[in-house]
Amino acid sequence: SARVSSGPWLSLSFGLRSISAFITDSDMSKPVYSSISRKISESLKPTSLKIVDQSHKHAHHAPMKALGSASAAGETHFDVEVVSDSFEGLSLVKRHQLVYGLLKEEFALGLHALALKTKTPKEMQSS
Repeated sequence: SARVSSGPWLSLSFGLRSISAFITDSDMSKPVYSSISRKISESLKPTSLKIVDQSHKHAHHAPMKALGSASAAGETHFDVEVVSDSFEGLSLVKRHQLVYGLLKEEFALGLHALALKTKTPKEMQSS
């Protein structure tokens, strides 16, 4: 059975798997945030996923105002931490390419930057 806890962090636990995302009341209606979460969750089956929207720190930059619909929604910069068995045997560059590939539509619509941390469950245990 699933357990849900909330506060500024939303945590979903499914036995050994958990998905956490920093949320505010407005995050639930953000299409880019939701899409990032859905695509990574469905494709990589993470044991842990944390997504933090950092767009507010960059909204005043002129290039952000000129971007597409992601920018219009105010969703251009995210910190994403993913722990997944899908990264096993992949270099850091290949892991990042995998995530960027999943989100190519979001980048085409104005997503500007991801700060990625990608690890396997084994790497998390040893750190």
